[in-house]
Amino acid sequence: MDRKDPRTIDLLIADADYIVTVDKGRRILTDGAIAIRKDRIVGIGKSAAIRRRFPRARKVISARKKLVMPGMVESHIHHTQHLARGLGDNLNIRQWLLQLAYPFESVMTPEEAYLSSLACQLEMIRGGATCFIEVGNYFPAQLARATQESGMRGLFAHSTYDMAASDFGRLPKRLFTQTTREALRDAERAVKEWHGSVGGRLRAGVSLRIPTNCSDALCQGIKRLADRYGVLIQSHVASIYESFSSSLLQFGLPEVERFQRLGVLGPNWLMIHMGWVTPTELMLLKKHDVKVSHCPGTTMHLGYGCISRGSFPEMVEMGITVGLGSDASTAAGFVNATRCLYLAANSHRDARMNARLMPPETIVEMATINGAKCALWEDEIGSLEAGKKADLVLYDMDRPEWTPLYNPLFNLVHAAEAAHLDTVIGDGEVLMEGGVVLTIDERALLREAEKVAWRVTKRAKLTHLVKPKWPVV
Repeated sequence: MDRKDPRTIDLLIADADYIVTVDKGRRILTDGAIAIRKDRIVGIGKSAAIRRRFPRARKVISARKKLVMPGMVESHIHHTQHLARGLGDNLNIRQWLLQLAYPFESVMTPEEAYLSSLACQLEMIRGGATCFIEVGNYFPAQLARATQESGMRGLFAHSTYDMAASDFGRLPKRLFTQTTREALRDAERAVKEWHGSVGGRLRAGVSLRIPTNCSDALCQGIKRLADRYGVLIQSHVASIYESFSSSLLQFGLPEVERFQRLGVLGPNWLMIHMGWVTPTELMLLKKHDVKVSHCPGTTMHLGYGCISRGSFPEMVEMGITVGLGSDASTAAGFVNATRCLYLAANSHRDARMNARLMPPETIVEMATINGAKCALWEDEIGSLEAGKKADLVLYDMDRPEWTPLYNPLFNLVHAAEAAHLDTVIGDGEVLMEGGVVLTIDERALLREAEKVAWRVTKRAKLTHLVKPKWPVV
């Protein structure tokens, strides 16, 4: 087969019942096909036309009884908290962060961080995501290794703070405690070393992980770095009432208004959770084209209040870019982009007693093209169009939950499960087919991850958080 022949392609996805393109026209193609050469989509349209245009394909995947859509973007993920799932289920948020999440991360070895990262990416692939945005990481080499193996693409930042203690609480000494100079040095080093690595599938940005633990000087320094290198800034902002009130006490302003005063807002910002924003801050988000990551699973599990008190329907109506994220498995209980669709659609309807909010079309945009915008990657991912990267997923619709099928987006958002995912393709490579992940030895990884989780839990002295309320005999 002559690869130089323009009619020859590497992969043909053919005869799809539905292709949800999320292109500018938001077309949903029936009896559709996608032609892929190397890592790019080179053709998309009706199956007959695409077959005529590209008569030779190295591999053909039948998409009969399938829905094809862009690979989803997990706009907020914590790789090194993944193996703490199930610990401290009844802790409030301050206890959860200061007595569980941070101590767990702080005692990890590089090899444990690698296994945690690979397990996290395995679950992301099975949930329908092909791209992630990691807010704060101390193990870039291990994250890169996991990303190389899994086949995903993603963006990460070195976790930065320069105030060990704040009104919110005190951070662990190991890994978390830095001076302003050290924090800026490490943030810049991560960008220089890792931005564009793993064949371009891994990008690096910068982070102000918790604003109340970041000085004004660090905030301004991080913004200068982001602008100099053209990369993303991330931060957990307005996540919970405690962070809102701590910012008022320490700095005299809520977090977004503080950033406005410091002159650091801009379109290269991704703010995470964002449930406790003022009306003034909503206007600032719109004015500066700040992106937002909504994590419905975390707010519901940990009681953040982002559904009952948040303004996400207003953000959507205002045209603010809002993506969806699972967050950490220990925060939400899962890493599953498909589950996020249902939670984001229906939690706000209940909170507002308004079934017209968050229609399925909006939710699909949040999970795909908006997620790509959150990563500053929308020129290459987030929709299925010729010239874009070949990141896509296929759902098996030959299931009870997809019958009857009046509007495929309704079934996708309100009825589909991650178990319905048949095939996941990232950067033109088949990562999962027939429900089997091809890039990771799943059984071996899960066995090792179980051992590592217990080892880290014991080292972090967190075994008191393990016991269930009912006796295990």
